[in-house]
Amino acid sequence: MRQVDAFVAAFVREQGIAADEAARILILLEELITNLMKYGYPDRAESGRAEIVLALNGSRLEIEFIDDGCEFDPFAGPPPNLDGALEERPVGGLGLHILRSLTDEARYERRNDSNVIRLSRIVASTRIS
Repeated sequence: MRQVDAFVAAFVREQGIAADEAARILILLEELITNLMKYGYPDRAESGRAEIVLALNGSRLEIEFIDDGCEFDPFAGPPPNLDGALEERPVGGLGLHILRSLTDEARYERRNDSNVIRLSRIVASTRIS
């Protein structure tokens, strides 16, 4: 994760994005990476591949996460029921809830044997226009 931390810190600095946005970006990426490591390669012993692309278009941050794990659409299932008693709730799904709650738009597609997740959100800038 150190490489990801450094990559995000450099991007935020270069683009003039408010520093607190770096933490949100890292939360999103950590959730995607964790899910990939836990569930992306159930029948493979060798390492997989993930690519992260960050772009800023005006005030819209766009994150593209591409991996070669098994096919999985994180947005296909229903959101978790957060109202039920803790002991009655199924395990899992909260990380995906975080993805949804920290983004304005989230899309998934399977392309060329890869999962492609696109997230976007409006971010604050430190630059004065």
